[in-house]
Amino acid sequence: MTGEVPAIVAGGVSLSYAALEARVREATGRLRALGVADGSRVGLWAGNGVEWIVVALAVARAGAVLVPLNTRLADAEIRWQAARAGLGLVIVDDALAARGTGAEREVSLAEWHTLAPGDGEPVAGHDDPSRDAAILFTSGTTGRPKGAVLTRGNQLASARASGAVLPLGPGDRWLASLPFFHVGGLGIVHRCLLAGACVVVPESFSAEALERAIADEGVTHVSVVDATLRRILEARGGRPLPASVRAVVVGGGPVSPALLAACPQAMASYGLTESCAMVTLVRPGAGEAQRRTAGQALPGVDLRIAADGVIELRGPMVMRGYLDDPEATAASLRDGWLRTGDLGELDADGCLRVLSRRDDLIVSGGENVYPAEIEHALREHPAVADAVVVGVPDEQWSEVPLAFVELRAPGEPDLRAFLEPRLARYKIPRIAFIDAIPRLANGKPDRTTLKLARR
Repeated sequence: MTGEVPAIVAGGVSLSYAALEARVREATGRLRALGVADGSRVGLWAGNGVEWIVVALAVARAGAVLVPLNTRLADAEIRWQAARAGLGLVIVDDALAARGTGAEREVSLAEWHTLAPGDGEPVAGHDDPSRDAAILFTSGTTGRPKGAVLTRGNQLASARASGAVLPLGPGDRWLASLPFFHVGGLGIVHRCLLAGACVVVPESFSAEALERAIADEGVTHVSVVDATLRRILEARGGRPLPASVRAVVVGGGPVSPALLAACPQAMASYGLTESCAMVTLVRPGAGEAQRRTAGQALPGVDLRIAADGVIELRGPMVMRGYLDDPEATAASLRDGWLRTGDLGELDADGCLRVLSRRDDLIVSGGENVYPAEIEHALREHPAVADAVVVGVPDEQWSEVPLAFVELRAPGEPDLRAFLEPRLARYKIPRIAFIDAIPRLANGKPDRTTLKLARR
């Protein structure tokens, strides 16, 4: 795609595909001047913005491998990831430059713009589907993060599979409501640029900023988690999303029935870092029953439920493996099937229902308790802003559910009484009120932190 069709809108400024191409060519030359060669690994530690996309595309043109780094990590965490990926060069946001990653060379964005570019021609075969394109570290909720190695073919297959269900083209605008260092945010960039659509970069990830971007920029597509969508709707004072919004893709966990009713454009999805983002999606126009699932597999994706209840999938968007970790790769990829670690069910229509992450499942007195079911019930209470349920040890039942509840206003409503007619007795949780639920960069609740807080 070339010409004056908008490619990126950020901070009130629109960058056309022609202008983007010129910026990427210049950035490719800068990377060459810094010694980036075919197969190099380049870290990018910066917030969402035009320059993030420009550098990421230039890394690919130079034949290098992009390693997006989480801007919310602590110093020790970011240094570990930079060392694990063997980064010789990291392009760093000015606000982060003083912290350091431990890489051989760091270039702040301020310095980046002063560099004289070298040859900006793309390396031969830079778009080869078999080429390693990116290494994305998982969230590391069960130990050290693993680096998922994604090929260019994985990225293209993911974008095309999404486009087969949610067609995109010039004039469409997808809100970048997730960090680009997260697979969901990076997926938005690839989908839009492959289809000639526009990436809309909001000024922040606050509900108010996202709502303004949706209202002011003619957004047609949005990617969010359940909690973010609820806050966007609250920021609109109960008004529905503009008619321009055709699809709100909700990932990161099951979507509450109340939210589906409040937002007709909402369609649940399911995906992982290891699968280049979503692999299932509720189809536009689906009935109420299907909207309560995570949808059917995207074209090219095979789904099955293993004997132990774990969701397994295969398809051309599934990662090549984990970075320098053959043992973890062998455990997760078996005969081409990716074991997700999530528990689920498939109905007669092939729709996936995600029950829980295997590590989040609570077994209380021999009964399986799924946190999402309790969380949805709690969110029906008018005083509850959000809720997260984890399992905690119990002498009598081995484990019981504990609900961390964030309220809309001070007080302690009787939530147990509210839940009793809605849930079986063994599912009724202990309640802990909390000022704000901690979250990961992708918007999901930080269950690990909550579990540790109760030890």
